[in-house]
Amino acid sequence: MHWALVLLIIDGLLAIGAQFSNKANFFRRAIHYGVCALIASTTGILASPVFWALGKRASANWLVGRTFYYTTSLILGIRVEIEGEENLDNAQPCVMVGNHQTMYDLVFLGRVFPTQAVILAKRAISYYPFLGWFMLLADDIFISRGSKQSTSDMFKRASGELLSKNVSVWFFAEGTRGRHEDEPGLLPFKIGAFLLAYHAKVPIVPVVVQDFHNIYCKKKFWSAPGTLKVKILKPIPMDTVKEDDLKEVMNKTRDIMLEELKNISPPRIAIS
Repeated sequence: MHWALVLLIIDGLLAIGAQFSNKANFFRRAIHYGVCALIASTTGILASPVFWALGKRASANWLVGRTFYYTTSLILGIRVEIEGEENLDNAQPCVMVGNHQTMYDLVFLGRVFPTQAVILAKRAISYYPFLGWFMLLADDIFISRGSKQSTSDMFKRASGELLSKNVSVWFFAEGTRGRHEDEPGLLPFKIGAFLLAYHAKVPIVPVVVQDFHNIYCKKKFWSAPGTLKVKILKPIPMDTVKEDDLKEVMNKTRDIMLEELKNISPPRIAIS
């Protein structure tokens, strides 16, 4: 109760400040974002035993994602419009690759995430309190690389786990957040998602979310309600691709996603 009261007081003060300052509004919305994340993760932990009993452990990720999306939609006023959702529904299992811009990416991911999908993460994360516990309950895939193990071998082993669980896997293809100050853009892609899809012989499904600038800009301390456009592109078959051709497939996928990113992104507004 003590901490809840403190948060309410801070929120009240920031609400007053938000009438005069973008920075105050930015931090108030960040706190609300954290509250939404707490609600969603708590829901997932409480529901995980039920999904476990039903043999649908990966569905806990879907529940957390949808809970997070609908709470942020209500509290922060951020909504998602999706084009091409049928491309994801018809490609199970698959490896989904998306662009990564801000912490608010989790909002669109919460809306896009299918019912039977998992997240691939480093083995060390499984030992983290709360986050690691939930991911273990949700049957997410953890990878660890030995000193003599190649990247290809590592993802080959992960592909076996993917197929045995009959689930899809999500990747942020750039590996880290890409901050592009002048115009929408993409960082170079990492090969991991494509190695996983190659070894598992499942399609790559590119997922593109528009430029976030008008909704969230950390450099300018700007955060606002709005609608995010997401486009799910047609699956890229990987069952006949050779390992030597993976980089070419990866670069072509990036080119396609960059073109769509520019097509669906609105003109950037001036932020003072």
